Amino acid sequence: MPRTPDRVTQADIARAIRAMRAAGYPDVRVVFRAGSIIVEAAPEEAGVDAGRPKKQERLILL
Repeated sequence: MPRTPDRVTQADIARAIRAMRAAGYPDVRVVFRAGSIIVEAAPEEAGVDAGRPKKQERLILL
């Protein structure tokens, strides 16, 4: 029985991670859920940069 092609490849995930880093997010998190893969900015620690405004969160849904 032949395998069906992947909906999302490793290259797609790597491309999304590179795009997030190019957009200024050095820490990126990949979340695997049923039916979807989400590449998002990793949460910032509470005590770090408390005086700076929070960056807008970007999500890339694959």
